[in-house]
Amino acid sequence: MILSHKRRIAMELAKFSGILPALMTAFAENGIDCQKIAAHVERLKAAGVHGLYVGGSSGEMVLCSNEERRRLLECVMENAGELTVIAHIGTLSTKDSEALGRHARACGADAVSSVTPLYYKYTFEQIKTYYRRLCEASELPLIIYNIPAISGTTLNFDQLCELLELPGVGGMKFTCSDFFQLNRLVTRYPDKIFYNGSDEMLLSGLAAGAHGGIGTTYNFMPDRILAIYDRFRAGDLAGAQAAQTLVNRVIAEVLRYGAVPGSKAMIAITGFDYGICREPFLPLTEEEMQDLRHTAGRILAEE
Repeated sequence: MILSHKRRIAMELAKFSGILPALMTAFAENGIDCQKIAAHVERLKAAGVHGLYVGGSSGEMVLCSNEERRRLLECVMENAGELTVIAHIGTLSTKDSEALGRHARACGADAVSSVTPLYYKYTFEQIKTYYRRLCEASELPLIIYNIPAISGTTLNFDQLCELLELPGVGGMKFTCSDFFQLNRLVTRYPDKIFYNGSDEMLLSGLAAGAHGGIGTTYNFMPDRILAIYDRFRAGDLAGAQAAQTLVNRVIAEVLRYGAVPGSKAMIAITGFDYGICREPFLPLTEEEMQDLRHTAGRILAEE
């Protein structure tokens, strides 16, 4: 039984490990542009990514209706093939999140995920109950999305442990710079999956024990991100560091225009018109696009 259990854990970790772009959403005039999304998914598959994280911050989730989020996931599932798909189902309402969780299961997603409850300051018991409800509703492994800078909720080590021990919780997307905390969690929970969530610190997260990464900039430079991951796994730390340094030079330029608008602009600059972000985001001006081409675009063109 013990050997069988270990083999099952290894299979699950292998399925969920790797590089997963936090998929950006293409919009049509009156909704989701499934044609562009399908084409983008194909581009990412061809690049060699291991999975997709759908409907999260990079996907402009808070600017989409729940119906649009359902349609987005359906479009992705129709085109994902063998890719592992994690559906982000977090909303302001537990009932809406539960409904998205049931929809994710019906669509065939491999797992669900959610940020901590947003807007109000909730007690830890309320946060635990929220995640418990999502596990029960979706009946899929749940990946906790720990991003205190955006969620406004900072959980300590013991609280994160309590969440990871809830029935149905399969792991965590860890988007903060406390790699001491990440390493302690990975060590304590060898049967859980952990993703690094800060693109500029992917190598640091991998060194702390993360099984892979989920990120926004993976949408337009998956090959560069995969180079970090592949070189690290091959034991080429100098090569991985060089790859991370190049990625960070690009990120520094993109962040001057905001992670989401800048990254969506970079998809166009790297050869695929993916449209613009929804308001209140504003599109980059032609002058800003030219600047990004001459800075981030030129860095990406380096060997």
